[in-house]
Amino acid sequence: MERILSKNEIAELLSAVRAGEIAVEGEFSTSGGASKINKLDLVFSHNTRKCKFENLDIVLDTFARNYGISLTNCLQHSTLVKREAIEAYEFEGFLQRLKGNEAIGIIHLDPLRWGGLLIFNDALSFYLVEKLLGGNADAQQALPNRPLTAIERSVLKRSFSDACLDLEKAFLPLEKLDSSLVKIESNPRLVNIVPPDTQVVVCQFTVKIRNLTGEIRLAIPLPSLEPLRGKMRDQMGPLNKTADSSWQKQVEGALPDMEMNIAAQLAEIALPVRDILNFQVGDIIDLGRDPSGPLLVLVEDKPKFIARAGVFKGKKAVRITERIESKTKSQSND
Repeated sequence: MERILSKNEIAELLSAVRAGEIAVEGEFSTSGGASKINKLDLVFSHNTRKCKFENLDIVLDTFARNYGISLTNCLQHSTLVKREAIEAYEFEGFLQRLKGNEAIGIIHLDPLRWGGLLIFNDALSFYLVEKLLGGNADAQQALPNRPLTAIERSVLKRSFSDACLDLEKAFLPLEKLDSSLVKIESNPRLVNIVPPDTQVVVCQFTVKIRNLTGEIRLAIPLPSLEPLRGKMRDQMGPLNKTADSSWQKQVEGALPDMEMNIAAQLAEIALPVRDILNFQVGDIIDLGRDPSGPLLVLVEDKPKFIARAGVFKGKKAVRITERIESKTKSQSND
């Protein structure tokens, strides 16, 4: 079954037709030379590899923040992980861009269709190995120009496993992932998770630990993310009017049962601290008000009503005689 175009993809298609990038039926080239064909990609921006996957950056920023905390706890040094570009490549072309000295972690992303890749560049990989083995990783050392050994890849397993857990947390609002490390490779030719021409979304992260600046790349096949497109748009986008209305009704329904403090105030005066310190039992404080005069009724310390004092069933009470209109409401009426 062919995939139905989304609203954004249809808009991109119409824009390309208006701009003349795609020939419509009935249009023919009048020039004698061969006609030029422009490829239109409805997922990635024209003439760029930047990904247009809506709200994916929110998920990746959450992963970067969580993994920065995990590395800080592991290394006992402040670590900053920051998301950089989100791009897309054909899988084979992406692997060809790797140098061969990276630590390439193959990870499960159940229940997504395919797994993914988590790649530490050589600078970060050798730094973590040195640090986890108790060496002085912060000293200026020449970077080995070789692939990681089997022992070094084994040492990095904990760092990759922590990243998998943080990836699960980042995707939790969308999908409950079961992310785990399958194995770590150094040779890109031994990595094969999807067909060579499959599009993969690649996010680059910068890792800063003291005087080190490393790089992490997360590669996830586009067909694995495609089922989450709607959830990313609906659950991570702005609240729609229906959800807003539902929330408003819940608040309005709970308001009548809320308890509030009410106080009846006869008068209020200001006195010097000297007089207050000299108060004695039996002293009379003149409030300057008639005892039978109106009282001010405060609701949560805000004046809301005018009332008269009295007695009801043998107890002191007040009868509300007037409502005090708020200034905001009176100004809007004006």
